[in-house]
Amino acid sequence: MSDFSSSISTDDTRDRLLHAAGEEFARVGFASASVRAICDAAGANVSAVKYHYGSKESLYLAVWSVAAEQMVIAEPMPTVEDFEDPKDALRAYVAWFMRLVLTESKTHPWAGRLLAHETVSPTPGALDVFVKHCAGPVTKEISRIVKAIVGKPMPAKTHDDLVFAVVALCVNPKHSCEILTKLGHPPPQSKAAINRMASVMAEFAISGLSGFAGKGDER
Repeated sequence: MSDFSSSISTDDTRDRLLHAAGEEFARVGFASASVRAICDAAGANVSAVKYHYGSKESLYLAVWSVAAEQMVIAEPMPTVEDFEDPKDALRAYVAWFMRLVLTESKTHPWAGRLLAHETVSPTPGALDVFVKHCAGPVTKEISRIVKAIVGKPMPAKTHDDLVFAVVALCVNPKHSCEILTKLGHPPPQSKAAINRMASVMAEFAISGLSGFAGKGDER
């Protein structure tokens, strides 16, 4: 086999391992995932993970890097500059964020399930990758939108509380999926249904932020 053919084969095996690992980790989480199952699904020798990625942990972090990037590029994130009224930016942002976490599409098939597993059983390093590639930029943008809606200086702690209140609204349906389903209110699945719920969430958030905008500085 020529060096060129060998290089193609190596890259192909690495890609197949990454895809198989993404499916396995998303299905059962890091702790329960089997290296043998990943290699079998990839059509590779069981030693291939060590050769291409060094360890199961490194393969997992590689999957997380891809998954986080997939989430961000699946649909462009709305920014405050895209709208004349920052309230419209918040409406668009909440709908975008909820579609991102509730929809498991071909463009980002792993991230939502990986994050659900990590919430229950965190894996060292994995959430750092997610924060760097996805949660960090997403939180930074909602921070800017919150500041624009409130429209005046506020204590840093108050600002942070408002930002994470909005984030919590967006992610709660995903993380409370089983409980909400048991209560008879399963999270929406279709894009239209997600957008309807997002509209309610956004108006709730806007009402709260507008209330802060009208208050004095006693906080």
